[in-house]
Amino acid sequence: MWNLRCLCVLVALILPNVAFAHHGSSGQFETNKTIELSGEITRVRLVNPHAYVYFDVTNEDGSVTNMRCELQSGSLLKRRGWNTEQFKAGSAITILGSPDRNDPTTCYMQQITFENGVTANRNSVFDDNGSLVNGASTASAVDSDVTVERETIRADGRPNLAGNWAMVRKEGSRPGGGGAFAQLTDAGALAVEGATQDENPRYQCEPTNIIMDWWFDLMVNKIEQSSTQINLTYGFMSLTRTIYLDGTKMPEDYEPNRAGFSTGVWEGNTLVVTTTGFNEGWIMAPMGGSPQGNNRPPRPEGAPDGKKGPPAGPRGNGGPPSPAKNSTALVVVERFSLNEDGTVLKREYTLTDPLYLKAPMTGSDEVTLTKDSYQPYDCDDLTAERGSGNLDISATTLDNKNTGNDNLKNSSANSQSVMSSLYKLEDSKVGQTISTTEWGYPIVLSLHAIGMATMVGIALMLTLRVLGFASVIPVTAMASYWNIALIGFGINFVSGVALFCGNASELYFNWAFRIKILLVVAGLVLTWRLVIICIKQTDSVSAKHKKLAAIAMVSWVAAIIAGRLIGYMS
Repeated sequence: MWNLRCLCVLVALILPNVAFAHHGSSGQFETNKTIELSGEITRVRLVNPHAYVYFDVTNEDGSVTNMRCELQSGSLLKRRGWNTEQFKAGSAITILGSPDRNDPTTCYMQQITFENGVTANRNSVFDDNGSLVNGASTASAVDSDVTVERETIRADGRPNLAGNWAMVRKEGSRPGGGGAFAQLTDAGALAVEGATQDENPRYQCEPTNIIMDWWFDLMVNKIEQSSTQINLTYGFMSLTRTIYLDGTKMPEDYEPNRAGFSTGVWEGNTLVVTTTGFNEGWIMAPMGGSPQGNNRPPRPEGAPDGKKGPPAGPRGNGGPPSPAKNSTALVVVERFSLNEDGTVLKREYTLTDPLYLKAPMTGSDEVTLTKDSYQPYDCDDLTAERGSGNLDISATTLDNKNTGNDNLKNSSANSQSVMSSLYKLEDSKVGQTISTTEWGYPIVLSLHAIGMATMVGIALMLTLRVLGFASVIPVTAMASYWNIALIGFGINFVSGVALFCGNASELYFNWAFRIKILLVVAGLVLTWRLVIICIKQTDSVSAKHKKLAAIAMVSWVAAIIAGRLIGYMS
């Protein structure tokens, strides 16, 4: 019995966590090129952080290419009046967009024309009747003229910051606040050396920092205020912060994170907030190039390489923003103040990091009081989803009337059928339960982990015994455990099918997922064979039995490793 316990403990120690991780990575779009695509809508997914419209393009030879184009975030589109009824399956659309650098079946939508003749850009706003507001407007759905009934001064005499707030993008302006560039120290430059866009937290559905996420994608932020603390809930990625006004100190065992630990004091009608306790992360996350870092556009002139020009940073010219990281020494000071009628909340901020920044970064932004409700950010990153094959799209500039459709290569009917089936799985009741509900994914994932741990744990016990471990235990005494292992496999199989339905169009093309399935099948067959010819038959173990046990054990361990790689490979 003691040896059996040792065997169980050993298996528990060597059995890795088999969580089914998801990790999205986005290809960079060639924004200096434009393609025009026309086709029939197959479906739309208004999800975060990026929504996608899927459509079929018919080529000159009659073949069909499955395309998808990236839109704004689902939450933002819904606030701006976009809805799924605009994208009825089978209706015609024409899209002007930028091609993906690596996936020729994906684009970045700049302008869309619906079957009814309405043309909108990615920032357009629709009213309740589905009509464009002021044409193809670039304004936010937040109306700065909306009057929200509220007291501007609280009973305790402090300015009333409570309410829902969102940034209003002015016509022709870029989103975000104005700020200085990130001037990196040698250590700061070393920290971002070789950075690729797959390190961007947004591609993992994680917050970036407390500055940029406040206005990113023009989400609605929520502020709750009392005399002792102020709670900020960001619309983007649902980042939460608590600002302590009662002198609360940061606990000694505080775990650094992206929100940090904030304390505030009132200086007249201005709230001054000091935040520390950050983990290392991104001030400006890397963008551009492929997920593997190939073809990344060069830094703007003035990047920390001695060239002339403005310092690298969020407002660098001539290319995408240069990445900048913060260390755990980062200190952020924010000054919040209201305008006279209490409808605009201004924030001035300073970022100081003696390890990674040569000089403090300063900037400001404004958000406007809105009647729009706060919505939790339900992130479902689809950027790693693959299209219908390695097709070649030749992009053209807007000055060139060529559409690029002539260069779409053939897509096989079999591939179209596969993608259609995968979409049906995702749109099924099971798939929607997994991908859109708060409880579906964690519950099924937990069952999947329990089933895998049971199956693999017992399989490793059986194979280790055949290999000679705990030899005082008769081999045939282990046979009864096989029935328990099969129950675990049943749980694992059913939950695995459900998880696949929730993300079928991504997992199907993930090579690590395919390898895992093959290894699980191999491990199951080999272990079953071992049970039949050895464990249920005899206590005498031959060299053949040991060889079979060793191969089965390697298959199970490799299956676990492949499962862990699913979240990092495509």
